[in-house]
Amino acid sequence: MNRKGLLDAADSLDELAAGRQPAPARVAAGAAALERIHADYPGWRDVGDALFGLKALADGCAMDLDANGRQRAGRLADVVRSLLDQI
Repeated sequence: MNRKGLLDAADSLDELAAGRQPAPARVAAGAAALERIHADYPGWRDVGDALFGLKALADGCAMDLDANGRQRAGRLADVVRSLLDQI
């Protein structure tokens, strides 16, 4: 696993949870790290949700999340950080 990429993913999700747009380079690095994990564990729904959200951002889509979406982004950041404990 790519520790730096996972940190970028978690930080990007935290930015979304706070209602801010994350840095594009961090989004791209985070999506790439999550993509490698998702390839090995496609059944992990939370990892898939985080991956597809970050990929959409990396591809130029904007995210205007409501309160529920920001809360979900925060939970996904926690899930991604939990993967760091396994490294």
